[in-house]
Amino acid sequence: MGLLINIDNGGTFTDVCVRDGGRVHHAKSPTTPHDLTQCFVDGLRKASHRLYGSEDLGRLLRETDYLRYSTTAGTNAVVERKGVPVALIVEAGAEADAYGARGASVDSGLWQALVTGEPIGLKVGADGTVDADELTGRVNQALTTGAQRLVIALRTAQAETAVKDLLLEKYPRHLLGAVPFLLSHELIREKDAARRTLTALLNSYLHPGMEHFLYGADRVCKTHRLASPLLIFRNDGDSARVARTTAIKTWGSGPRGGLQGTLAYARHYASPAMVAMDIGGTTTDVAVAVDGCIRRNAVGEIEGARIAFPLPDMHSYGLGGSSVIAAVDGEIRVGPESVGAAPGPACFARGGTAATLTDALLLAGVIAADDYLGGELKLDPARAGAAVGRAVAEPLGLSLEAAVNRMIDAFATRAGSHLRQAIQRTGQSPARATLLAFGGGGPMIVTAIADAAGIRRIIVPHMSAVFSAFGIGFSHLAHEYHQPMPDADALVEAKLAMLERARRDMSGERVDPNDCNYVFSALSCDDGRLEETPLGGRTMLYPGSDTTLCLRAVFQLPTFSLIDDDGAVTGAPVPQGHAALARADGSGQRVPVHQAGALAPGHGAAGPALIQGEYLTCLVGAGWTFRVTPNKDILLEAMQ
Repeated sequence: MGLLINIDNGGTFTDVCVRDGGRVHHAKSPTTPHDLTQCFVDGLRKASHRLYGSEDLGRLLRETDYLRYSTTAGTNAVVERKGVPVALIVEAGAEADAYGARGASVDSGLWQALVTGEPIGLKVGADGTVDADELTGRVNQALTTGAQRLVIALRTAQAETAVKDLLLEKYPRHLLGAVPFLLSHELIREKDAARRTLTALLNSYLHPGMEHFLYGADRVCKTHRLASPLLIFRNDGDSARVARTTAIKTWGSGPRGGLQGTLAYARHYASPAMVAMDIGGTTTDVAVAVDGCIRRNAVGEIEGARIAFPLPDMHSYGLGGSSVIAAVDGEIRVGPESVGAAPGPACFARGGTAATLTDALLLAGVIAADDYLGGELKLDPARAGAAVGRAVAEPLGLSLEAAVNRMIDAFATRAGSHLRQAIQRTGQSPARATLLAFGGGGPMIVTAIADAAGIRRIIVPHMSAVFSAFGIGFSHLAHEYHQPMPDADALVEAKLAMLERARRDMSGERVDPNDCNYVFSALSCDDGRLEETPLGGRTMLYPGSDTTLCLRAVFQLPTFSLIDDDGAVTGAPVPQGHAALARADGSGQRVPVHQAGALAPGHGAAGPALIQGEYLTCLVGAGWTFRVTPNKDILLEAMQ
């Protein structure tokens, strides 16, 4: 078997995981926003160096069976308002609110970003026909607003098809300067016109930028003779080649990779409730897997706008290593403002002056100044001290040490509160849940966060620093198809039509349709959550306006694997040194330091202790023990 490669393109770093037989190698490369193909290539070159001892991109890709890729580019384009101008054509009379889509997204400013100018009305006959001259005038009107793409959102698919035929006649696609357009009914079959319209707008807004760099990455793979097409990991937890991926399906795909890994870990460690906590520089993403499943919201939301695709029940909070921490009205406030990667925390010495958790952890002795991010960045304690002094210590009349400890406690308390609420929303008890901590900041003060949440068991994955990339390795090549549930007389015909389309698409993925699994189910909405009921050959119908017929076509890919936990403890590791942690009273606390690379399965000890490695820092608090599992994960448990 050849190599398996996963890449997660994040806002700050691009992470790479490579499975070579029973071993997994990982690498990080700074993300290059000006050209995302560049960091894609840089990450692969670093990974090849890990495998071969020198950079050899060609050999790496020739020896790879499958390469799966996720990106935050779509998410960032929405947040930063960096999509392309889109004009919207609706039916005459719907210009004011576009079927309610404007009101659903105007408060967040998303509508203003998506739509160039005002929606343009088009008269549609009772039989779904439109006037060719009027359509041409409306398109020319849209183009004068600076729009680069058109979205046609009419009330019926029949009317949209009539528009499509006329547009292809008036603006044939083989001509230079042809107008790119999208029909809302072709993208998604959704009865709610507002959700369908917003989904089409978002997809068109993101499409050109995503297309540009994803095909750039695809060309790199083809040039170096990757055996199979580059696969794009989507926010539904599956993968497909670039040409079969819609732009909106990439939104949130990076965090979804972490959830895919969470599901694998929940099953592997037989946890009835596993809480995924991904702490990055700006946000903390939280989701709960109950009995090996993460619930999906029947209607996904992007910045408050309801779209026509379900999304996993995951909550994102403005809480990260770069969150601004300051004293406000005698209390310590954490976030949601963030200094991001640039200028970054004060200790980065890149012009930032605000105090952050990263500054506090540096001053507390948790983070080493000379070994941050694998030694790629040297931190400045003096700048961190000045920032914490101005923002927290002086306003509250505290010593620097006391201010640092208060900042860490405030962060842990707030994060713990979010975790506890997320667990309780699922009906589970924090005391019975397992916390899976990953991301750059997830493991750093994880026992303090768990104490605040009432959680007594923690797993820090071996690949915690690149866990979203690692998690992608548990996905398969798949497509999902939806349509409103037909009545009993039309069900068989509807299923056959969906199956024919699915087999055609899987053949287009360059796999044998006969090697795929095809599963029909009924999707219904229960209190905002998506409920899925498998439909066998002799199925019950689930009639109702919110019931959808779903077909999922799956080709099983080779996946990453996990080693069973035998629970063995072979002895305590030998510390590689000691660190002095700052106490609120100004005294120092010496704790043993263990290098993560030197820890072997079966090693275990009690806290306090500090575990450090390349891109990993984990402070084990007093009252906690840790043990290294056969999978080289760090399992922490609260002492009785």
